[in-house]
This record gives sequence, C-alpha cells and structure tokens, in this order.
Amino acid sequence: MASRISERFCALDADMTVASDDGVLFHVHRKNLAVHSDVFADAENATRPENGDEIVYLSEHSVVLDLLFQFMYCRPQPDLEALEFKTLASLAEAAEKYVVYAAVALCRMRMKEFISAHPLEVLEYAVRHDHPHLANEAARRSMGCGVGEAIEVLPPDIFKTWILFHERWHKQIFQGLTDMLYYDSHIPLVRRCIAVPNPVCTFHQELDIASFSSKKFLNRMMDMKFMNEATEA
Repeated sequence: MASRISERFCALDADMTVASDDGVLFHVHRKNLAVHSDVFADAENATRPENGDEIVYLSEHSVVLDLLFQFMYCRPQPDLEALEFKTLASLAEAAEKYVVYAAVALCRMRMKEFISAHPLEVLEYAVRHDHPHLANEAARRSMGCGVGEAIEVLPPDIFKTWILFHERWHKQIFQGLTDMLYYDSHIPLVRRCIAVPNPVCTFHQELDIASFSSKKFLNRMMDMKFMNEATEA
C-alpha cells in the first residue's frame, strides 16, 4: 500500500514516524507522545532518531490516530460530538490501549451518551476496560436486547455474565409487575409495561411516580449490578 503523509502531523522537526494500518504516515514528536501516553513513555527508547527512517507501525486506522494524537499536543482537543459511534468506539479503544488519560475520560463520557442506541457495544467496552458504573448502566439498558443479538456482539466471557444477569433481571421484572397488580390503579401501567421488552427503562419515570410500591420496585431493579462498582474511582 502506498503511503501518504498526514496533513495535520507533518512537522519537519518531528523525530518519530508512525504508520496507520491504512498507510498514512504521522510525523510526530516522541516527547509529546511520552508525556501524554504511558505506553509511548515506556516505549520511548524502542526507536531512536539516529535509526533514520525507522517507522512504528500501529494497527489503528488513520482517522483514529489523527484524533488520538491531537490529545497529545497543545491544541484544542477534537470535537467528539461530531463522531459517529464506530469511530468513537475505535478511538475509545485506542485511548485505553495507549493509556492516553485525557482521551480516555472524554471517550468514556461520550460512550455513555450512546448507551440507548448501542447498549451491548458500550457494555463490552466498559467491562473490558473496568468502568463498572458505565457497565451497569449499559447492562440495564441492554435488557431490551434479544439473546441472539447479544451473542453476536459480546465475547463469550461477557455473554455468560450477561445471560445470567438477563435471567435475574426478567425474573425480578415479572415478580415486580405481578406485585403491582394487587393495586387496581396500577393495572393500566402494568399493561403498558408487559408490552415492551425492557419496561424499567421505557417507563422509568412512570414507575418512579406511580406509587410507593412501584418506586420501590424500580429502585430494586436499578440496584441490580452487572459489575461491582467498588473497583472504580
């Protein structure tokens, strides 16, 4: 594949060249990368300027590296609001892989905003990178997904935990809605709840204000954990 040079990272005084998986060359400064990335700091001596045109090959796409390297320079950080989910997810993975803390924090916040549209993908990201608060929120939202969809997205170890959580979740839903039927005033809401795959998320506000018993049921569901949150700072 023929190489081309990044339009943004093409400094003449750069002392390190990084190649993306699609053949784009980034001329960057090893000091910047070492300061902002634990991984690049550990690998600072892996390549030296005296080695000439030695290139560091990375597995990420040029779009992702262009975004990631912007976090390592004194310049405005990239606008993650404009990114489609696929690109954001790839950037979030790269930020975790190379331990770029500024990017990790922003990506985690942005990934949270995609929970409704991509709960399983966000769950996988959060579990693998030990973000339990995000994982628990994504897990609860993913209870509206089918088992077939989950097995396509989640790796086996996470899917195993998910299917057990899924079973517990829906047993609690059944029990909670059954208990609500003791009150005639709850019947219309229960009917609406049983018509959707994940009533706790769909009718969260209605359950919260309907009565003390419905609020208690809602709180019990929201207290269910996919991951132990004690490990997260």
